[in-house]
Amino acid sequence: MPNAPSHDVTPIESDFPSVPSVQYAGGFVEFALWYATPKVDRKHKTQKAFAESVGVCEDTLTDWKHRPEFWPTVQQFIAERMRERIPDVINGLFINASHTGKASDVESFLKIAGILNLKR
Repeated sequence: MPNAPSHDVTPIESDFPSVPSVQYAGGFVEFALWYATPKVDRKHKTQKAFAESVGVCEDTLTDWKHRPEFWPTVQQFIAERMRERIPDVINGLFINASHTGKASDVESFLKIAGILNLKR
């Protein structure tokens, strides 16, 4: 079977910063995800336990936290986690607004719904 011409291949681009000088880039990204995860939801409760799980020294994790790519990667994971929860937050706001009638909850809900102008 002949190979498809290279111009037919669509490259897949990552949303995450590249880490070309990190020897274990997969571990780096896993660590950023672990760090972005709330402590109560982490499988490995300590940085030391996480280091052992991916087979690196704990000092390596500390070094990774000093890399310029680390915090933007953590922030991207946090933002993704937050986006996934928006419907639940809006539902909670709806419940508060409809049950307690607290003015700030009602106002926030109506702004999100586009009924009230977002500008003051």
